[in-house]
Amino acid sequence: MVNPFAISWLWRGFKGRSVTFALLFASFVLGWSLSAEVGRLLTWLGVHWLYGMILPGFFFMWLAKREERFIPDEAKRTLYARGLIIASIVLAIVINQIRH
Repeated sequence: MVNPFAISWLWRGFKGRSVTFALLFASFVLGWSLSAEVGRLLTWLGVHWLYGMILPGFFFMWLAKREERFIPDEAKRTLYARGLIIASIVLAIVINQIRH
């Protein structure tokens, strides 16, 4: 089954020029969950498990809203977002070919 969030992240990465959502899509395609890693870090820091599950979502929403401050040039954001998406898809195909 396809994760509906991944399709949304792909759309926001390409159309919305969002590096944050492109990074989330790339991590999903490559099988590495950034949200789980942030949650593990919060749990390791002693944050209650419920907040460890909820806070990564708020963190990525906050990061997506602040993207224009971190990368002010829209052309660079577009290039980075699309580069991340395309590179992750190509890398996933290469890894699949190597395994078979």
